[in-house]
Amino acid sequence: MLGFLGTRGDLIVDVVMTLSGFLPAIVLYTFWIASKGKKELHKRLQIGLLFLITALVIALELDVRFSDLSEISKQSSYYGSDTLKYIFIVHLFFSITTFVGWIYLVIKSNRIYPLPFKKFDHKKWGKILFVDIILTVVTGWMMYILVFVY
Repeated sequence: MLGFLGTRGDLIVDVVMTLSGFLPAIVLYTFWIASKGKKELHKRLQIGLLFLITALVIALELDVRFSDLSEISKQSSYYGSDTLKYIFIVHLFFSITTFVGWIYLVIKSNRIYPLPFKKFDHKKWGKILFVDIILTVVTGWMMYILVFVY
């Protein structure tokens, strides 16, 4: 089934790409919530986002494996190109480090919270993870454009 972004991408790909585009803003919002002292809400939203992103990645992987996206991707003028391969490798690196880092940050923080983060700089690691999230989103969108637009 065709997606809603007007490209060769299907519905699942378009949903994942759209939601990923909003992810940095949502994460920033959770940072703002924490800065206002609403740490429990920040915690719940971060855990919810982690589950949502995990579900979306699983849906995308299943879509790639069991739909005709492989055939559709062959229509791209970048199919098989070094450019697409390098962007994929970079995206894979950032997506894995984001996922592992996010899980680590949630688990580590939940073990400590509500006690103060004295030896663990939660805020610093949250900012590092935020940059990782942005790089994952940007490289994901680059791949989407190269595969489903061109």
